[in-house]
Amino acid sequence: MKKVIVYGSPMCPDCVEAKKVLDAEGIRYGYVDVTAGMPHLKKFLALRDSRSEFDPVKEEGKIGIPCFVVDD
Repeated sequence: MKKVIVYGSPMCPDCVEAKKVLDAEGIRYGYVDVTAGMPHLKKFLALRDSRSEFDPVKEEGKIGIPCFVVDD
């Protein structure tokens, strides 16, 4: 079974909507609120800053949430 982790913030409308869709579809996921504390933010930033997929997002000055990580 695939493990889904969502990085986001309750202050981000896109993150709130993404959670609603996942819940409506019955998709199980772990949620990491990047604004809940420095360890959560650091974990997300380490992921974001190590992946080239985020380069366009960073170039636009955006954070990159919601972020979905799917692990087999």
